[in-house]
Amino acid sequence: MPDLFDFFKENEEKLHERPAEKVWQKLEQKLDKTRRPKRRGIRFLQPAIVALAIFLLLLTAVAVWYFVAQSGR
Repeated sequence: MPDLFDFFKENEEKLHERPAEKVWQKLEQKLDKTRRPKRRGIRFLQPAIVALAIFLLLLTAVAVWYFVAQSGR
């Protein structure tokens, strides 16, 4: 089995091949069709969800602490 370095050395000319301009244009058209528009609302929505989850966790902890303290009297 030939060495990996030798393999790349022997096939170096293939690394510099460039496809025809039509191929690039066709690929760009395909990519433009499949791209989804960016959602602007998702950026601020994620931190809001995290803050809401933390708030609900704290609220639950306070409620549990309060009811445990009340039942101990």
